Amino acid sequence: MRIQPYILILFFSLPLLSCSPAIPPASLQLADIKMNLDGPAHVITAMAISQDGTLLLTAEKSLTAGGAAQNPGSKTEPGKPAVRLWDLVNGRQLSTFVISDLQAIASVSISPDGRYALIGGTPLVNHAGLGLWDLSLGSRIKTLPVQKNAVFCTAFSPDGTVLMATHGRAVSLFNAESGALQQQFDAGYQAYLFAPPIHLVAAFTPDGRYILTGGTDAALKLWDVESGKRIQSFVGHERGRQGGITGIAISSDNQFAFTSAASDTSVRLWEIATGKQLGRFSGVNNFRLGAWGTALSPDNASGFVAAMPPAVWDLASGKPITPLRWDRPKTAGLAQEKPPTALFHPNGKSLVLFADDAAVRLFDPATGRMQAMLVGFADGEWIVITSEGYYNGSEKGARYLTTGGNGSSYPVELFSDVFYRPDIVMATLKGEDTRNLATMTMSEAVHHPPPTVDFAATPGTTDQEKITICYQVNSTGGGIGEVRLFHNGKLIQSDGFYRDIVKWPSANQPLMAMNGAAIYAQMRSVSSQAKENIAPQASGQKGVSFADCTKVATVAGENEVGITAFNSANTVESSMKTVKFHAQHLPETPHLYILAIGIDKYREKAVNLKYAAKDAGDIEQKLGRQAATVYPSDNIHYELLVNDKADKASIENKISSLSALIKPEDSFILFAAGHGILLQNQYYMLTSNYDGTLREANTINSNDIVNISKKIKSLNQLFIFDACHAGGVDAIVGGLYDARMSVLAKKMGLHIYASASSVQEALDGYQGNGLFTHTLLDGLNNKEEADSNHDRTVSLAELGDFSRRRTTAIAKNIGYQQTPLIINYGKDNPVYKMQ
Repeated sequence: MRIQPYILILFFSLPLLSCSPAIPPASLQLADIKMNLDGPAHVITAMAISQDGTLLLTAEKSLTAGGAAQNPGSKTEPGKPAVRLWDLVNGRQLSTFVISDLQAIASVSISPDGRYALIGGTPLVNHAGLGLWDLSLGSRIKTLPVQKNAVFCTAFSPDGTVLMATHGRAVSLFNAESGALQQQFDAGYQAYLFAPPIHLVAAFTPDGRYILTGGTDAALKLWDVESGKRIQSFVGHERGRQGGITGIAISSDNQFAFTSAASDTSVRLWEIATGKQLGRFSGVNNFRLGAWGTALSPDNASGFVAAMPPAVWDLASGKPITPLRWDRPKTAGLAQEKPPTALFHPNGKSLVLFADDAAVRLFDPATGRMQAMLVGFADGEWIVITSEGYYNGSEKGARYLTTGGNGSSYPVELFSDVFYRPDIVMATLKGEDTRNLATMTMSEAVHHPPPTVDFAATPGTTDQEKITICYQVNSTGGGIGEVRLFHNGKLIQSDGFYRDIVKWPSANQPLMAMNGAAIYAQMRSVSSQAKENIAPQASGQKGVSFADCTKVATVAGENEVGITAFNSANTVESSMKTVKFHAQHLPETPHLYILAIGIDKYREKAVNLKYAAKDAGDIEQKLGRQAATVYPSDNIHYELLVNDKADKASIENKISSLSALIKPEDSFILFAAGHGILLQNQYYMLTSNYDGTLREANTINSNDIVNISKKIKSLNQLFIFDACHAGGVDAIVGGLYDARMSVLAKKMGLHIYASASSVQEALDGYQGNGLFTHTLLDGLNNKEEADSNHDRTVSLAELGDFSRRRTTAIAKNIGYQQTPLIINYGKDNPVYKMQ
């Protein structure tokens, strides 16, 4: 194993004074938004950032055994510490895995190439306290001998060839390739009378030649890596009952070290070459609780001091420039607050911090403004949320974090229509100020609470083909906006409210210029307008109480009708209320309707494609043949609209004719291949009559897609969009596209496959089709890999998962990045049976 070099700046976390697990505080503060943890979460004990800033690794103190319910497939366990790997570019959790042979994790480090982690802590009996782990697999690849002592500090050498760990008074160095011990020396520190057990901290110098250590007697020592000989001492830090050295950060140019001590009332700068003290900075209240760590900015101009209060300091003037303020948790069992642990992001635009609870917080080091928070839950769920409330998260992560006001609390999930925005999360994690991308914050939205919803009495059984459902909506102070009604999870009725109202550009807008940069600039332009100019369209006036009834076509067997409603600003959704009944009439044999749309020839010839029409025809034929293993052949119906037959009017007319035929028990599949764009936060598919100027008459937008789904009475619907994006897909387009498609699927209660492909991929194609369509056709070809549960039937979810995996792998092999978005909100029904 060869790990590439990089410049190492290390800051070591506070000592673990106890190995007993603890439950984190029940609340978190994110800027001015109060958040509550409603799911089981772990206390963070250590963290590391990769050299390129793309990965964050956090270590977690476990809950007590039985303290958390575990989801199937979870990689955390009650009573076991774990680590969690985060993607700091896209703002999402990548994986979690249990460190089963440790009681507690004290330190984690990431290799220079980002492939491995060195993890150390307090071992279980007859186990070692240090291991090397493969981050992509989540598995231990080496156990390193440290005489069963607890490991406190870990690090990779700058060139990645040496592993370092401190345990007791010893520093051990291991060969990264073989795991063999190649050097060990006693750092010679003595425990100080009455002092707590502050352990040995250490850091490589960026040239890899030396290690600087600090221990309980408050002295710093410089050691030669090759010989293990001490070559320099740095004396000056004060000793006392609090303990010794707590933090060492070394400048990237090897010139100086920035250090702290628990009993000292100051932090200090040292010249590495001579051991000379260059500076001594006294903190507010003389660091009344001591200084518990340091970190250096990438440009070596400023440093973080973990004291009370924590702050970023200017090293030239020796003055604190940025205090960091938030609702800090109290340390369990201690009378005083525990100072936080922090690292500078390699881009210098964020300070990444944790403070004895379940959250990692990002701050702007120049202003002290909190940027975002990452929270992982014990069952593997997660959420990343900006200070304005925009978030990316797993399905339950958005339920587990709640916010509220005036005595009420709401899961973040209820804000998803407006605040689920992975693109804004990504921009925030890059260090951008995203406040002007939004016209509302979650703290503003929460002061307009959602209404309550309920049903009138409904019979438990019926023999009717239609049943009347009556419901009541009552304002709780925030008014009443859009009301949504669902049948077996699928949207069947809403009152036509749509949040994003587009002002069409009057002039020809070059489609190929609609790349991420253009979309991002447009978002900023729109958001910077006065709020009243882009305010959401109001739903019909409903007053403070609203009642209505609707007829619902029943399906044989169990039926469930759900209702949810928004506040008058349509920013916060109520929890769903459901009612169930059993329909006793005989089931009808279901039909399958397939509508395939493919457009590769537009009136604006400059945007013509190559494979879209062929893709539509191939999918229709293959789906129809394979579906004959599930549906009677006479019950499978095909409709194909390509090129000049696929203008907007023709598509709408076809939907209207199908809606008169399709019944709730039938299935409906819509396949659409062509150009797709994002404009002012809405998704649009261009119809064949696009002539270079975007207008309602030549686009099918998100609102139209919702109406299509509502018109089609089928409760089993799949929408497939193999729509390339003019200008290509980048991070901003991808994140916004994911958000809009996910909100659409959730709103409609159906399955969506979305290719998120770029123009180049669509033009080049893959073996005669668009790449995503190629993998769908492959998944319809009796592939054993598509039948993931081996029941000889390929379901909607299985087909989507197979296509996602295959598309991603093929794209990587041919030098592209393409990861389809597969969203499953509907019931998982069979597509075909294996032959």
